[in-house]
Amino acid sequence: MNIKRTLLNTALVLVTAATLAACSQDSEDKVEDKVEDAMSNAGDTVEQTMDDAGDALNSAGNSMEDTMTDAGNAVEDTCEDIKEGANAKDTDC
Repeated sequence: MNIKRTLLNTALVLVTAATLAACSQDSEDKVEDKVEDAMSNAGDTVEQTMDDAGDALNSAGNSMEDTMTDAGNAVEDTCEDIKEGANAKDTDC
């Protein structure tokens, strides 16, 4: 949802910048510079948004991995405790 909103805002900025640049009283070179700057800034914003989204997904994946490892260790410890309580010869699980 946040990425979609950012991309829509970026598109709005591009359209607004292009419209203002086209309606500008400046020389043709200045108009082109303004459009190029607006496009560059929008591209940078999209790139940063994608990087942030990738970082968030990576962090979520790491958290899930840690949680699953902890859960597996807890199950293994419980299994070993039960086997020890039952005086099993092999207490590994």
